[in-house]
Amino acid sequence: MSLLEALTMTTGLVYLILLLWQRRRGWGWTLSLLLAAVLWLLAADSVLWLALGLVATGLALWRRHQPLPILASMDSQRLRTTTRQLLMLCWGLVAVQYVVHIEQLGPGMTPWLMRPDVVDGFLPIAGGLGLRAWLTQGLVDPHHPAATVTVLVLCLSALLLGRAFCAWFCPLGLVGEWLHGLRARLLPGEWTPPRWLDLVLRGQKFLVLAFLLFIVLIAVPTAALPGYLASPYHQAADMKMGAFFFNLTLISGLCLGWVLLLTAAFRQGFCRYLCPYGAWLALLGLLTPLRIRRDPARCLRNQGHDCDKCSRACPSRIQVHQLIAVRSLECTSCMSCVAACPKRADALHLGTRQRRLSPAWLLALLCLLLLVLPLLSHGLLDTWVSQTPLSDRAYLLQMLPGLSH
Repeated sequence: MSLLEALTMTTGLVYLILLLWQRRRGWGWTLSLLLAAVLWLLAADSVLWLALGLVATGLALWRRHQPLPILASMDSQRLRTTTRQLLMLCWGLVAVQYVVHIEQLGPGMTPWLMRPDVVDGFLPIAGGLGLRAWLTQGLVDPHHPAATVTVLVLCLSALLLGRAFCAWFCPLGLVGEWLHGLRARLLPGEWTPPRWLDLVLRGQKFLVLAFLLFIVLIAVPTAALPGYLASPYHQAADMKMGAFFFNLTLISGLCLGWVLLLTAAFRQGFCRYLCPYGAWLALLGLLTPLRIRRDPARCLRNQGHDCDKCSRACPSRIQVHQLIAVRSLECTSCMSCVAACPKRADALHLGTRQRRLSPAWLLALLCLLLLVLPLLSHGLLDTWVSQTPLSDRAYLLQMLPGLSH
């Protein structure tokens, strides 16, 4: 595991610990901290200890200049924005590290930066096939285990939290917002396609998802899974993905141009119209009991006011003010509607019928599922770092143009 990955995952764990420490109610928080300490001692290696030391030092320096924020009382949009910006910084540094690694590997040099395994999170086919091999045959993919872990934890997060990953963690969604904001400055105005065109465009991501599911579930027979996971094509899947976008052909150039056009033209264009991960999380999210819920008795509309601020704030254009519970496939639990509501959590909240989930605890659950579980999979199960030898990767990089299924 690279230091950048260790820092990101350790920061998620520290956030959980800080939230528990600031709460300090009953014995639950003490037992949780003891469990975290035991798991850390079992899982941590030298890189994780270094990452923990750097995160702790950063918090100590911050605390010398100003008090640590009370996490449970932070505004949802401030908390979400801060989280996304920090993760975007980490992703940017990871991308630089990966490019430097590949550039040095190409001429036959020994890279001085190790390969960040988190890039395998962008390999849904490799991750899906790895998860299928693990569930059906007990096989662990040695070449892209991080892809398998990523698909697994994303599925778990969708079943429990819906599409919250899209609004709180996904770097592509943030990049899409930046591109849309740049377009809006150059060509002012919010462009909304007609309803029929919106439905057609939204169907794209489900078509892409259907294609990916066909490959993962049908195209590769169960008996052929071990052979595929050992194939040169699979071993070089991350490099093939990078080459598709960085060595543009006519087809990949048209695909990239279409992605950029929809992303810049429409608000949340990539998430709404193109992302197959978002489509899959949306379908699994239909099973979660967590919803944005409106209490009509406390809503201003029940008091004679024609208020629709929640709907106008929704980036997914959901008519929240007309619903009791939001069950739309496009809801990402961003909580923009709750933040815009004049009565805030009195009239709108995220949760079940009996319990409300605060933004701080929503982020805590995301950190637990998407950062801490991969950390434990690395430390306890040794299923994160690719076992492909560096010499094999160098050879595959040279043979990349000729590799096929």
